[in-house]
Amino acid sequence: MISNRLLFLAPKRRSRVQAEAFDTAALDHALETTTTSAHTLMAELMAERELLEDIDKVIALDAGPEASGRQAAGTLVPGPQVDSLDTEWSDLDGYPRLVSLPTVSVIIPTLNEEANIGWVLQRMPTWVDEILIIDGGSRDRTVEVAQAVRPDVRIVTDLRKGKGVALRTGFAAATKDVVVMIDADGSMDPQEIESYVRAVDAGYDLVKGSRACPGGGSTDLTPTRQLGNYCLRGMVNLLFAADFTELCYGFMALRRSSIPAMRLDADGFEIETQIVVNSLRRGLRIAEIPSKEAERLNGTSHLHPVRDGLRVLNTILHSRFTRLASAETGA
Repeated sequence: MISNRLLFLAPKRRSRVQAEAFDTAALDHALETTTTSAHTLMAELMAERELLEDIDKVIALDAGPEASGRQAAGTLVPGPQVDSLDTEWSDLDGYPRLVSLPTVSVIIPTLNEEANIGWVLQRMPTWVDEILIIDGGSRDRTVEVAQAVRPDVRIVTDLRKGKGVALRTGFAAATKDVVVMIDADGSMDPQEIESYVRAVDAGYDLVKGSRACPGGGSTDLTPTRQLGNYCLRGMVNLLFAADFTELCYGFMALRRSSIPAMRLDADGFEIETQIVVNSLRRGLRIAEIPSKEAERLNGTSHLHPVRDGLRVLNTILHSRFTRLASAETGA
């Protein structure tokens, strides 16, 4: 329903004294004219009074709930018409804000995340079209909790080890225009997804979160991980003539039609780096946006800084000094 306040702009309301003076003068004039003229003038007066009443109603609505109703003594009290109108405007705030943006698939790799997955799914925007839980054979109630919180989730089981395996499985199963990858441990806020999707819709093929951008940050980076990220990021910037502020962070959004060109085959955490460097090699459009990382809600991280850091290093060198295979259809 469209509010009455949008229909037209009301002129400045005249005071009741001015209106009464106008009515009396007009009636005196009508008595001095012919009967036909009197009828015509009376009709005009009635039309003007109706217009004034309509204007009064619009002004009362625009003044807020306190001006919507009137008592006999002239004091203002809340009225049901404005209360109803405010309710309708409030309801509009809950409508999806991405009605004009691409459809979205969210991929969440899981392995024994029973204590965390519920929080992630509760924070997931309701306008997300597709949520894929790529489960690596959890021995706890991860799948049951996910289905209880969001009955519309798709569960895809892949017993092969590695985050890269889970993500590649998710990319192959996703059906929407934009694919967002996010962790299941609660360190990434699903409420940030809209910013990623808007950036993809603006024309980028890959949008990567950065904890180092203004507005970003992390409460989970240890000194060892900070040092490793700094060195690996510097190497990518040097070898690929890039200017990234972040490298080893897995909150990303990808245009699904661009994924085949990335030629992804990594099995572990290094897939996050492979996505970036192969996108650079293909000349895909890449954007960084600020993101805030929190500590893991519960449990222990599956990341091993030294082992996984060496795998990232190998991915960077391999990508720089070997030829990238031609893009093929499929993820």
